[in-house]
Amino acid sequence: MKSACIVALCVAAVQGIKLKDGPEMKDSFGKSTLEPPCSKIECGEYECPIPFELKVDNTCCGYCYAPDHVVPADRHVATAYNSTGYVTEYCDGAPKTCSSPGTNPVRCFKPACREGDKPNCAPGACCAECAAR
Repeated sequence: MKSACIVALCVAAVQGIKLKDGPEMKDSFGKSTLEPPCSKIECGEYECPIPFELKVDNTCCGYCYAPDHVVPADRHVATAYNSTGYVTEYCDGAPKTCSSPGTNPVRCFKPACREGDKPNCAPGACCAECAAR
């Protein structure tokens, strides 16, 4: 019986508490005091290249749009392992964490070094990096 009374008092107390998180959301007449979501956003100047057109439906600044039949979406698929020829082997002495565990091991690619630099494996590195000679 005591526990039922305590629960009833707690419920009554919680319902009686009015939480305030900041300014009131409505004025005394019931109108919202919130500003429109885009009222303080300043959009820069921009233009859409052909065949795109500017759309402003329910956005603050708009965006460039063209339907998929005009500009198809990039729906490429993953290519076969090393189909480009740029995947390289791990450095000698690379830690085991480079290749396992998990289904996504580190992939090393042939670095595009600037003139005078060459690929070099730092101690404990998985992949070669460009370094000065």
